[in-house]
Amino acid sequence: MGLVDTTDSFPSAADQPAEIAFTRGCQALKSWDWDHARSLFEEAVRGSGPQMLWRVAEACLETDESAFWMSRAVVSESEPDGITVDPGVLPIHGGGEGGDMFQQHWEIAVESTDPARAVAALSAAEHRLGCVLEDGRELPQEEALDLMADTDLYSPNYVAVDDTVPRVFMDCKGGMYPHMARTALRIVAEELRKAGIRQAHLYTRSASHT
Repeated sequence: MGLVDTTDSFPSAADQPAEIAFTRGCQALKSWDWDHARSLFEEAVRGSGPQMLWRVAEACLETDESAFWMSRAVVSESEPDGITVDPGVLPIHGGGEGGDMFQQHWEIAVESTDPARAVAALSAAEHRLGCVLEDGRELPQEEALDLMADTDLYSPNYVAVDDTVPRVFMDCKGGMYPHMARTALRIVAEELRKAGIRQAHLYTRSASHT
């Protein structure tokens, strides 16, 4: 068994206008033309699937557009009347006038009517989250150690569950990995459904509460 690929396929030739807008947006980023870049990226995501939002979030890392596009991307994982995702989950901080270092906060907390089942779901997710690579692929647990030894891609240093919230915390040293974040949200949502929770809200607490 090889890697478990949880990412979407990239757009086909039929999506060429979106691809052109995306490429031009990346070029505008290199020129620090934030407004023009955002306009082009909006054009790229208009009519495209969620995968484009995540590609834009990845492209905007280490820029002042990081937080904006990360919040847009995570919301695309929401299911109306089901498991919803707060725009502030797994946020990226930094940049701005202060020039603070960019970093991502790796916590997923669960608000639901059944905290005990939420904890059980997070405990099941804990083992899977440690096997997710920075490009979003989830490694089969039985082969994770061997496969990690053969790749230079980053994976969490450790994962822990806090049953008092409940929440799961991934130690990624503040690194920014949008595709890993997407897979993490999907894993938590999958395990919540397996535990019998059909409605919940995923969020990240403010830094003052960590």
